Amino acid sequence: MKKRWEYLRLLEISLHAIRSAIDCFNRVYDPYKIETCLILMTNAWELLGKAILVKTRGKKSIQKDRHGNTLPAEQIVTKLRSFEFLDENQEHCLQQVISLRNHASHHLLPAIPDEVLHHLFYFGCKFYKDLVVKQFPRQPNIPKQNFLSISFDNLTTYAEKVQSLVGRMKRSKQDMQLVWLLERGVCFDGVKYISQDQFERQYKNKRKVLPHLQVGKFLKDSEMIRVVLIQAPKNFTADITLRKGKPTESALPVAIKKTDLEKDYPYLTVEMASKLGKSQNYVAYTLKKLNYKEDSRYHQSVRSSKSGTVNRYSESALNDLKKFLDGNPGFNPYANEP
Repeated sequence: MKKRWEYLRLLEISLHAIRSAIDCFNRVYDPYKIETCLILMTNAWELLGKAILVKTRGKKSIQKDRHGNTLPAEQIVTKLRSFEFLDENQEHCLQQVISLRNHASHHLLPAIPDEVLHHLFYFGCKFYKDLVVKQFPRQPNIPKQNFLSISFDNLTTYAEKVQSLVGRMKRSKQDMQLVWLLERGVCFDGVKYISQDQFERQYKNKRKVLPHLQVGKFLKDSEMIRVVLIQAPKNFTADITLRKGKPTESALPVAIKKTDLEKDYPYLTVEMASKLGKSQNYVAYTLKKLNYKEDSRYHQSVRSSKSGTVNRYSESALNDLKKFLDGNPGFNPYANEP
């Protein structure tokens, strides 16, 4: 049997490592699971990066010196960015994982909020899978499983926790150390890290620290995740809506409202038409023209075994539509423009 290509062997072991990292993160009784997960995820990314570089750039692209030593994980990720296999945001996320792993391998990790770990591990896995699918589309062992995450705490997000850490770091040595570990990952220049002494001297006398941190820019440019478990009675439907928030909102607030469709959205289209004194066809076209179906305050669709989907409308939809028609008596929903 011919010797397998080196990049395929690197990819195979990398896939083993990422699965082991996911397994570690979901363990319940393992006091060393965070450190183990950081080590395994870093290993997975280092080997994946080397597989891609060997495949596309040759074996020399991963060599550190002429003695056969290869580049460490942080430099491999930097190379993936320089060759446009990763974007800046992805690189900064992974460099934070590697920074924490390097510290865990040689010293004691400070306490890390779950939201920070969830963010880094989730996107570390997501970016990993996306890159494997793109670079090795025929690889049969790409992770395809879904993993259940159970949370009983009211968690927020990476952005909210980093803001809190920065606010407390002048009073807490542990928080100062964790902010430094995240910052040094984002600030890695491809060769060396910023030391903790350099970091503390740089921001010691600043009244507001976060605007001066590169990790502050990272949290503004990154998508956020939040673990939300929804518990509902039988026959309830969960509708998840993302809306554009204020520029100052980075904590991804979640509002959960229990809805009784028949009470909160009492009107069918034909009932709306009857109350407005219009034909059902006229009202249907008007609702579509004014984008009422795009607004959850006004509209909910309900699946029906008989007709497929039934459209229901709220009291607000009826009142607002009546005001609009009263103010625009000549409105023609059939025209190309309102």
